[in-house]
Amino acid sequence: MEDHGSEHSLNRDTIHDLLSEKRRRFALSCLVDHDSLALPDLADEVAEREHEGALPKIPEEAVLRTYLALYHNHIPKLSRAGVVTYDQKSDRVALAENADSLKQHLSLDSAAQDNSTL
Repeated sequence: MEDHGSEHSLNRDTIHDLLSEKRRRFALSCLVDHDSLALPDLADEVAEREHEGALPKIPEEAVLRTYLALYHNHIPKLSRAGVVTYDQKSDRVALAENADSLKQHLSLDSAAQDNSTL
């Protein structure tokens, strides 16, 4: 898996496709909070959000499934869209140029989730 940066902004269909998976939205939200993370740390944070609990209470198998899904599916898709970069050598994921196209949509999604719990 390598970095496939993009020099164009994302169209609406691509944005909807990228944000259609909750796990991808959680990963992006974590990266917005931290700017970059090692992939295992990102998997831990995403698993905590998915399970709405602290890491020690989440089964190791669930965290491993999250890591594998991020590594094989979600990070490559986000990288191809120029939203994240992934450095396999350092195993680090960071926001990229097109991340700004998604930040507004992530904020709207987060606000909608907050309102649905009221």
